[in-house]
Amino acid sequence: MSDAESAPLPAATPASDGLHPLVDRLVAAHGYPYLDGESLPDWSAGVRLVFLPAHGRAHVETPDVAVVLPELQRVLRADGGAVAGPACERRLREQLGGIALPAIVVVGGREPVGSLSRMRDWDEFIDRLAPLVAAARGDSPPAAPTPLSAALS
Repeated sequence: MSDAESAPLPAATPASDGLHPLVDRLVAAHGYPYLDGESLPDWSAGVRLVFLPAHGRAHVETPDVAVVLPELQRVLRADGGAVAGPACERRLREQLGGIALPAIVVVGGREPVGSLSRMRDWDEFIDRLAPLVAAARGDSPPAAPTPLSAALS
């Protein structure tokens, strides 16, 4: 178990106050930036997985998605992750046609490429997000999905 996985859950950070502690952990323990403006940062190099945690609405799937997001980032070889604040979440939902929450948005540079809403089985996460990450990168997706057991080792 890594230090980040064994660390106690942090208290709410000022930027993400009111979110589930496992979402706060993405910011505090994993170093994900909290995007509190409407615009995305200029990530000109790389692909990011941006988590939309359903601000203002406690959602039963939000903590589950927060737990798997760092593993998805690693397995999909995304260059980083982030947690969207309320304004950023609202803007991305508008840009992507009112997607359901919670959601993971794949961002290449400053542009959202696509998204996947709600908690999924591991294989479905990989099957649906890998092509989006590949499109954001301009290359082909991984040859085969990574089994959960291999991802956790």
